[in-house]
Parts: sequence; C-alpha cells; structure tokens
Amino acid sequence: MDRTVIATAWRCPWPLLVMLAGLGWLVGCRAEVTRIDLTTFDRSGGRPEHYCTKFARASYRLAPGGTLELVLRSEKPSRRDPTQTITEIFYLKEFWNPRPGTTYADATQINARVQYAILSPPTGVRYDGGAFIIYKVNKRTGQITGRIESGHLRPRYRMGDALEPFGPATLTGTFQASENPGDVVNTIQLLDSQFRKRAEN
Repeated sequence: MDRTVIATAWRCPWPLLVMLAGLGWLVGCRAEVTRIDLTTFDRSGGRPEHYCTKFARASYRLAPGGTLELVLRSEKPSRRDPTQTITEIFYLKEFWNPRPGTTYADATQINARVQYAILSPPTGVRYDGGAFIIYKVNKRTGQITGRIESGHLRPRYRMGDALEPFGPATLTGTFQASENPGDVVNTIQLLDSQFRKRAEN
C-alpha cells in the first residue's frame, strides 16, 4: 500500500474528487439523517471547500449524569485501490447538556469535544475540536436524534506517514443513533491506540 495514499488522494485535485466520491462526500449534499457537513480550509489560506459525509453506523451511550458519547462510522473501499478500506470515524463527547427553559445556550457555545478520523491502515489522520449539540431521546425506541449546530476541527494526530488532507475546518451535522455502549467503548479504544504521533501545526 502507498503509505501516503490518504494525503495524496486529498491534495491532488482529480484524486481528491475521486476519493471524496468514494467516501460518499458530495458538494451540495442533500439532507440525510446522519451526516457531517464540513467547510475546510487549506494551510495556504485558499478558498474554502464544502463537503458532507454520510455515516452508515451511529451508536451512543449515556453517562450516569445524562451526558452523551456518540460514535459515527463509515467503511468503504477506496476508489484508487479497491483492496484498501477507508474508514471514517466521528466521535463526540458531551460535557454539559443544555436543558430547555433552564439553561441559557446558543450555537456559539461549546458543550462537547469532537474527534474526526480518516484511516486507511497503516496511515491515518485525526482532527480534534469542539462543538455545540442538541438532541432528544425517544423513550419508546431508545434512539436519539440530534443536531450539531456548530463546531470546529484542527489536525492533531497522524498514523504512519500520512499528511493532513486539509487544515482547520468548521462543521455542522445531524444524527440518529442507537444505544450501543460496547461499540462506543471499542471505538474510543481504537482512536486512542492508533493515534499517538502529533501532527505538526
């Protein structure tokens, strides 16, 4: 495998489009139940690009205090090399939960930390940041439905020789997830074990 396949695919204009299509990223993406919309900025300060990515798996767990941990995950074959799988993971951990009528909150605040990773082993990149989310739990089905009102990401960690495909980014999104604490814990362990080398800022 080309150890810089992720960076190469994102940095070159034509492979960029191929990879984004392979990941399910589409400019002007229609509203979907579970998706993340990114506005990305390159390090040279060029014009921003707008993309969205859809996730096939969405799991959550609630802490005893009612705060949320959310995992979104998507796995698809690379268009450049179908033998390689590209995995996208979005992890969110809420640290306070706004309560309508009792808590002042607006979308400029931060109430969760987030991680977004793109992996194609042995390479990968991870972005860390913060976001403001709201959600509700369906007591009948146990599912949660919510929105990421606003957020931001910066490249923080690398796996192998991968380079960051883009610089800082802002994000919004929507999600619907099922309660699955085991999947959340396994994903957290994966992110912590794979990303130990900090990206250069």
